[in-house]
Amino acid sequence: MTRKLIIAVVAVIFMRATADAAYQKSDVNNLRELLVDHFTGNRHHVTNPAGKKAAADFLVATLQSYGLQTLQYTINGENNYKGTNTFAFWPGRNTGTALDRPIVVTADLDTDKESPGRDDNGSGLAAVVEIARLITSQTCVQDNSIFFAVFDFEEKEGGATGACSTGSCGSANFVQFLVKPYIDFSKVDPAMWSGFISVDCMLNYNNSAMSQEIPHEDAFKETPGLTDLYNSVKADNQRGNFLLVVYRSDGDASLHSKFQSHWDKEDNPQYKMLSPVMPYKNITDIVDAEQNPYWQVYEQVIKGDVHSFWKGNEDIPAIFLSDSGYLRHSEKDWFSRGPDDPIELTTDRLQFLKKTTDVITAVIRDMAGTREECRDPVAESPSGFQTGLKLSGELTLGPSIRSTYQLHIKSFTSSGIVMATLSNSSWTVDFKGRYDGDTHLLMLQPELVAMDPMYRPMDCGMTGNLEELSDGVLYSGQLNGDCGLTGEKFAYVTFVLYSGGPGGTSLAVAVILSLASGILVTALAAWCIIKRRRGYKGAETPLLKNEGKPL
Repeated sequence: MTRKLIIAVVAVIFMRATADAAYQKSDVNNLRELLVDHFTGNRHHVTNPAGKKAAADFLVATLQSYGLQTLQYTINGENNYKGTNTFAFWPGRNTGTALDRPIVVTADLDTDKESPGRDDNGSGLAAVVEIARLITSQTCVQDNSIFFAVFDFEEKEGGATGACSTGSCGSANFVQFLVKPYIDFSKVDPAMWSGFISVDCMLNYNNSAMSQEIPHEDAFKETPGLTDLYNSVKADNQRGNFLLVVYRSDGDASLHSKFQSHWDKEDNPQYKMLSPVMPYKNITDIVDAEQNPYWQVYEQVIKGDVHSFWKGNEDIPAIFLSDSGYLRHSEKDWFSRGPDDPIELTTDRLQFLKKTTDVITAVIRDMAGTREECRDPVAESPSGFQTGLKLSGELTLGPSIRSTYQLHIKSFTSSGIVMATLSNSSWTVDFKGRYDGDTHLLMLQPELVAMDPMYRPMDCGMTGNLEELSDGVLYSGQLNGDCGLTGEKFAYVTFVLYSGGPGGTSLAVAVILSLASGILVTALAAWCIIKRRRGYKGAETPLLKNEGKPL
């Protein structure tokens, strides 16, 4: 009896000290409500600018409520039209370093001028929001960065009322002003990114015979990479009962294989997956050149934002998910629908969207290195680390250059999300990040703010160990990147910040640290701190990685 009681007590303690014992799946009712309440109507800059703004504002507010670093910013379209891109960010342990393997899920915001917005691309927007909810429900800090992005001006429209005559203008802007700068800052090899998952129209499941059109059919069946797809669709009497997952055989095979594996594990096998294969890594160049005999077929298959990703950096893996849009029949002809005449929400269609959403979420968790269980961040944090805490100390800005700063903890949530302000008499930056209960690292990045094209919101990071002192809290580590402290783009600034009264062994450690500078001193100090822990496995993890550069 005593032995059973002890086991039960230990089990309870273990349950309290860990979090996230099982992954959540998407909720079909959430998907329905998102589609009906927010992402069904027309979202065009001329015919319904208010509707587009309402959808964009809801998107930002919802992503922010999940604890994501979220940025909404203006992009310039043609004819002086202004669009809105949305970017959200869930940092991981490797964020900002060459060890990062970012995974990105994207959708587009806008619609054609006279079209409803439920399938195209309210389904993608609903999936992105639900995936964000599922990802952020995990308190366990994953290894790699997870990005969410929603783009305006995806629709190709010229003329006096057009904002993007080439199509996919918002995604091209994202590649130019967020993806490329992050590559420069983090030094991540583009080929080592986990990749982009681009979603556009994922709702229209139609198991009726002859419900799936095949564009340029005579050429399609002969097009390299598409013959297997053609034969599969014809053999099933052209039923629109599948999700298209487009990928390049050279560059995207690993990401595609991961998606295929998770798709096969999910329930509802009646919802199929078929994969057009692009046999050329530079497929966008081939389409743009209009020289290949099959270029028009390829253009039809890769319409949308995936074109921007493959064009912007062909080394980054990317796959494109779609129900094929107007090529799949529904109750009415695609082009006969008005802005207030959306596709019906049947059980099959919602379950089709749910399966796709769950598979994308599983791929993201897999490639981001998410753990099902971890130590509870609140239980593992120093007892004095809480909302309202103020830490003071020094930042080493260069040889013999030290300055006093204060870090104010504005909030610390039960899920480990931290908001803080770092400041001195002439400089203030708001930070947001996560506390890792397994490693005892507090990882912060500057709050994302509305930006001009020269602003680089991902080019700074603040990471260090949190340690409990006898009379307070010690936070020591480094700021790296362009944080606006030294004028250097790739600066490394050590910091030692602490709370508590004067005197005592703990404060002495902090004072000694503040008198020295450089990576070695910070690493040595952190090593001493970790050595004081009892039974903490993280002490075995080296502080310095990436060829000796600090993380």
